[in-house]
Amino acid sequence: MRDRETDSWWSIMTSTAIGGEMDGAELVELPISRKATWGEWRTLHPDTLVLSIDGREHEPENRYDSYFASDSTFRDLEIDDDRLPPKEPIYSFFLAGDAYAVPHAAFEGGRLFQLDSGRKLFLHRDPGASMFASSRAWLIEPPALSGIDDPDEIRRLLEDPDGQSAAEIGGFDTFWYSWVAINDGSRLLQ
Repeated sequence: MRDRETDSWWSIMTSTAIGGEMDGAELVELPISRKATWGEWRTLHPDTLVLSIDGREHEPENRYDSYFASDSTFRDLEIDDDRLPPKEPIYSFFLAGDAYAVPHAAFEGGRLFQLDSGRKLFLHRDPGASMFASSRAWLIEPPALSGIDDPDEIRRLLEDPDGQSAAEIGGFDTFWYSWVAINDGSRLLQ
């Protein structure tokens, strides 16, 4: 990302400025948000206005279609870590200073992962969701949700404001090669 105000360049993979006036500075994490399709957004916010650029509201051809359809990485970047195929879609995040990655296929429909010190991580992604759909993650401290294993029940409890409490954590969906190229030695949950 480029910050035009300070002419700095920011890496979303490391959360730091990698050049310019802010070089070395860390990004301030904003509250968690969710990606949504236009249809989902319109259902939630029917009065939304659309910004039009030169009278266009939609680009008919997505210039990224060929990239997503191919096995090629951006600029043919090669990685040494072959634990996953380079363009395997993953959810990536930092937890206690460590980089983590989880393949989308490992948690479609929801899955609970056991972490250290009895903590658990619940990840959810709708089955068959596109790469652009948001994955969600919650860090669960013991004894919350103890004895509950059903992903639908866990998700219901986590999304219910009066239900079990857990902290939703930030992260983002990307490809394995782009994450591990910057975060060598990432912990892989499968």
